[in-house]
Amino acid sequence: MNYGYLGKYLIVNLTSKEIKEESPDQEIYKSYFGGIGTGVRYLYDNQPEKVDPLGPENILGFVPGLLNGTNFPFSGRYTIVGKSPLTGTWGDSNSGGYFGPELKNAGFDAVFIKGISDNPVYLWIKDGKVELRDANHLWGKDSYETEKNIKKELGDDRVRVASIGPSGEKLSLISGIANDMGRIAARSGLGAVMGSKKLKAVAVRGTGKIHIYDEEIFRELRKQAIEPMKLKPRKLTKIMMFLFKPLMGWMLRKGKFSMSDTGVMVEGFGTHGTTMLMSASSEMGDAPVKNWKGSGAKDFPMKKASYKISDDNITKYKVKKYNCQACPLGCGAILKIDEGLYKLEETHRPEYETLAAFGSMSLNDNAESIIMANDICNRYGLDTISAGATIAFAIELFEENIITKDDTDGIELTWGNSEAIIEMLKKLANREGFGDILADGVKVASEKIGKGSEKYAMHVLGQELSMHDPRLNPSFGTTYVTDPTPARHTQGGAGFQEFGFSINAIEGLNLPEIERYEYKNKGKAHALTSIAIIIQDSVGICEFSGMFGKAPYDKILNAATGWKFTLDELMKAGERIQTLRQVFNVREGIKPSDMKLPDRVKGIPPLSTGATANITIDIDSMVEAFYKVMDWNLKDGKPSEEKLRELGLTKAIADLY
Repeated sequence: MNYGYLGKYLIVNLTSKEIKEESPDQEIYKSYFGGIGTGVRYLYDNQPEKVDPLGPENILGFVPGLLNGTNFPFSGRYTIVGKSPLTGTWGDSNSGGYFGPELKNAGFDAVFIKGISDNPVYLWIKDGKVELRDANHLWGKDSYETEKNIKKELGDDRVRVASIGPSGEKLSLISGIANDMGRIAARSGLGAVMGSKKLKAVAVRGTGKIHIYDEEIFRELRKQAIEPMKLKPRKLTKIMMFLFKPLMGWMLRKGKFSMSDTGVMVEGFGTHGTTMLMSASSEMGDAPVKNWKGSGAKDFPMKKASYKISDDNITKYKVKKYNCQACPLGCGAILKIDEGLYKLEETHRPEYETLAAFGSMSLNDNAESIIMANDICNRYGLDTISAGATIAFAIELFEENIITKDDTDGIELTWGNSEAIIEMLKKLANREGFGDILADGVKVASEKIGKGSEKYAMHVLGQELSMHDPRLNPSFGTTYVTDPTPARHTQGGAGFQEFGFSINAIEGLNLPEIERYEYKNKGKAHALTSIAIIIQDSVGICEFSGMFGKAPYDKILNAATGWKFTLDELMKAGERIQTLRQVFNVREGIKPSDMKLPDRVKGIPPLSTGATANITIDIDSMVEAFYKVMDWNLKDGKPSEEKLRELGLTKAIADLY
């Protein structure tokens, strides 16, 4: 009997309609766990190099984390993988909810989709039984309608669905894949991959059970993980968090207050989700403002603007909260807007990234419009970061007279114009008019528009930057240009450490202390924290779990599976996964020099106002230090032969050397 995992992958070829199972060796699980690890190992072994991301040879994988289905706290995350059509690099995207655990309960550790169907289909998986069903009647419907229709068709409200909306169908390169009525695996453009395969949805129902090797130890570890949820914030930090936000923002900027106060995190995130970060992030220089050229203090000040789209001013629309599978925190919420231009019956609360992308980036302080923008993106299947950043880019082009109302279908794209933002977003989602130009993100749009518009396109290899400014926490810049999925903050790095979050928390892992603006000695810290996040993604644990204490992942995995992992072996597995993601990119012809942080984001020229005034970061020194610790060549990106051999990546040695 297998413990913690099932020992089965589902392989579906949409061209031939062949459906089969594969049974990987136990060593694959011990070396790659699940989630992002299983995904990169399978694609690297089974997919040729330099395939067309929207062609039949690109494999799309739905991969639960190893701990999905075990009911361990925070174990509701799964990963979707494939070659990114947006960047041409390795692509992955992570989502919460219930889909990942349901897939494991249905009998599979992963589903890999090959080929292209000649007509729209959806995949139906129920307790190990699999079939492809016609989806012509679903094509054109949004993700909400699709999920409702599939549940009705199958006669089971407990079916879990991951689907694309019209943006994925129309191959928008910034489209994602939605599950649980609007939870989106948004980044890397994998919705377009699913659309190219004419795969409308994957529907899953599972009643099986994941067996645990040592129930008693696992139960005790679970209890320890839940214990911090009972903590209450200290009175002083609670007051700062919820009453005197300008003071908190100042203290964060000066490094006098840490976001790692467990009680604050429990109450703050449980009540407001990540919306509690918005006003402080704008004030302290974390949230990008005015397409990265402005400052929160000057252009989007807390009292006049950013607080209007933060915590209480979003949460006041809440009608209920919700938790992902096995989550003791519950940072999600359903909102309702009763009347007005942006009336909505039921929708997800936007996350911080969405508030910044459609708020501070465009100087939009209309909370209801951002809730509407989030709803549109959820329904159509769009990455809110990329969509919001692309509209902010278009607004700056309008300001610079590079585009006019003749180009924008008569829409007055001006800063803070919430109605124009929503109108243009709808066009982007439907690929209508000027929205068709914007639907593939800022890089493609700037190439189509020309006229020097490239100067205003803030991206790395085509992917719009996340909403965390390296001019405040420089190591986010390192992540943006060194992780195999560019421009992504969630893949870890010492930026979290600089911010004051203990998000990369593995018990026994001692991170070296770093200073925010000391650039040359961060390689080890950045490597360890990025590897820690890879481990969390591979086992299916939410990154927010790290805010509430360090977890003994080696002991947790051993109790679940019966393995005998040490901390060193755990970290070695994480390094193996991260290195194979890098090898994937090298095999695709991606070089470190291709990953360029825009000058504006580096602080060239520096801002003249705000918390990060006069800051220019030394990205080159941080990248060099990270590559040295990882033993990757800074010129061609190749991990050394010695490193590949040490990690057991013998196929990569043959491919690269």
